[in-house]
Amino acid sequence: MYRSRCVVSVGVMVTLKECTTFAGLISNEMVLGVTPSAKHRVLLSGYILNLWRGPKTVRRMMVADIRMWRDLGMPEHAADLLIVLRQFISDYPESRFE
Repeated sequence: MYRSRCVVSVGVMVTLKECTTFAGLISNEMVLGVTPSAKHRVLLSGYILNLWRGPKTVRRMMVADIRMWRDLGMPEHAADLLIVLRQFISDYPESRFE
């Protein structure tokens, strides 16, 4: 399990509780993440290619993928995507769940 804090490149901290609320996830679907690495930035870039669909749609895609990896029994992949999701929500606040 990864343990650390999430500090985004623009200096804005998104807490775990905020990420849960913004993403529309329930608390037991959240795990602690690490500061985004190069691997996470590469994953994020793949999602950013879909921004033409709208930031909220991209967030929904990411949440669906997190749940898929979790349901497949691959929590490491789900944790990596959660880190990417937290970065995405910080970079694109208009993607937040309402």
